[in-house]
Amino acid sequence: MGKKSLEIAGPNVDKNVGMLHRAYAFEMQTSLYFQYVANNIEGIGVLFEDFFGERAKEEQGHAAELNDRLMELGENPTDDPGSWEKESGLGKTQAKKYLSLRSALERALELERFGIGLYNDLANATKDNDHGTYQLALKLLTDELEDEQTIEDILARLEIRDVREGGAGAAA
Repeated sequence: MGKKSLEIAGPNVDKNVGMLHRAYAFEMQTSLYFQYVANNIEGIGVLFEDFFGERAKEEQGHAAELNDRLMELGENPTDDPGSWEKESGLGKTQAKKYLSLRSALERALELERFGIGLYNDLANATKDNDHGTYQLALKLLTDELEDEQTIEDILARLEIRDVREGGAGAAA
């Protein structure tokens, strides 16, 4: 634990640490969701296995960054996967229920938006006092916003037009 890090974190360090624990639990849960979907997605979704696998790795990376910040503040995150759903506030991810491409992406969008809320709250709480946590919150917030846009774009492109209705390539 860095003495100066704790000093800089300010009087709200306990609140900030609680928020970091929550974010860590969220990232671990989300990583497991994405990995489960990558391994088990059905139908045309198999074409997106790599997409979901990459998201799992990204969320693991976020968890590692949060772990590092917690350690700088003298804390260790929980190692109990059973406690993550309660600690994150997310509840059960129920990945098995979301194995079609559309449902997996829609659930992923919900998860990304949950993360956006977490990191926005963390950034707002640490803006003027805990600069290390603030910078991390901004980085993770930016990542989640980019992921939200990517998923929204994929969902928008999933619509298939019937070429018999005069779409591109319709026979004359």
